[in-house]
Amino acid sequence: MNNKKITIEMACSINGIIAREDGEEDFLSERGWEIMLEFLKEYDVLIWGRKTWDNILSWGKEYLEALKDINIIILSNSENRMAELPKIIYCNSVEDCLRVCEEKNFNKLFISGGAKVNNAFMEKGIVTDVILNYNPYILNKGIPLFEGKFFENKLKLEKVIKERDDILQVHYSVI
Repeated sequence: MNNKKITIEMACSINGIIAREDGEEDFLSERGWEIMLEFLKEYDVLIWGRKTWDNILSWGKEYLEALKDINIIILSNSENRMAELPKIIYCNSVEDCLRVCEEKNFNKLFISGGAKVNNAFMEKGIVTDVILNYNPYILNKGIPLFEGKFFENKLKLEKVIKERDDILQVHYSVI
């Protein structure tokens, strides 16, 4: 994994909530989607969990159209798997995902949710970068950035960008 760039990028409230308890993300700016698509031009593969993927599917065809040329891995234990796009691969675990990335020579991995997927990669100690898009919103309950087994990492601030829609984008490297 030494030669891989593995980035977690997420839109969230200023207190680190990525969705309401029911999975709704209506408080997040559309700019977050645009930012993700811009970043994906620099990466080999996008990695999502099944719940995040299900949310995207519910948004409409224009969102799927924007993803049609992107390699996507969906982490899911579900047997209900449909390849809605030509470049989708389903994996059962982080290990399976990393094996597929190795086989396909994907060296720049872009992880964008959800909380359990983010956590699973951080637990492994293989994430190199974290990019957070803080939206000007506070929720006192919801789905956090990370959810799962305990881990801790020290981060180094690399840069801060004031985005449109009052989004503050913060780039960290994992040290």
